[in-house]
Amino acid sequence: MDDRHDVFIVGLNITKHEAYLACRRDREIIRVAQGVYFRAGKSAEQLFNEYGIRLTNYFFQNVALTHSTAWYKRPVDGRIFVGGDYPYKKTIAPYGGDFRIIQSMVNPKLDDARMYELVRFEDAFGPDQAFEMYCATPEMTLIHLMDATKQNVEKHLPEVEMEKIVALLLEKYNGKAAVLTQLEEIATATGKENEFDRLLKHFFLQRKRS
Repeated sequence: MDDRHDVFIVGLNITKHEAYLACRRDREIIRVAQGVYFRAGKSAEQLFNEYGIRLTNYFFQNVALTHSTAWYKRPVDGRIFVGGDYPYKKTIAPYGGDFRIIQSMVNPKLDDARMYELVRFEDAFGPDQAFEMYCATPEMTLIHLMDATKQNVEKHLPEVEMEKIVALLLEKYNGKAAVLTQLEEIATATGKENEFDRLLKHFFLQRKRS
């Protein structure tokens, strides 16, 4: 077993047989989800924060990071949010806290660069084990943040962070009119016209922006 790491993923840095022995016989590691183990005695919260995006990439296929996760590109308050073809929740290390990867049904159009982009991630495994995941673009993220959500409040961003996204888009498109055109096109293509209307009222109609 590789002593350099505190997270072990079957097929990446440990075999099923090694994991079985280290977990059952030697008690060196703890099973936190199917095919994934944390080193015994280590903080599950710290390991989830460090490796959570990698675990998301391991467990979920054809998804994109969305909402607050797409903006921060890291776990937020024990949550990672992705969009896929169906709703699903994956619990990680329930013995150590409340850590979940939560998939919402957004049917992401991963081939549309207006909405999703490939992002390279590195963690403590090092650059040789870097990986890529799709992330919602700032445009798509801003629309996602207008979702009406009663649960999983961690999806949302503080107002100051949303302001940063708006400022980024205003600079990118050189003005409000072009930003609104792009956002409306994305919202229409994804069936999120209501979210666009809420976004329009929240950021562009009630405030003066150049």
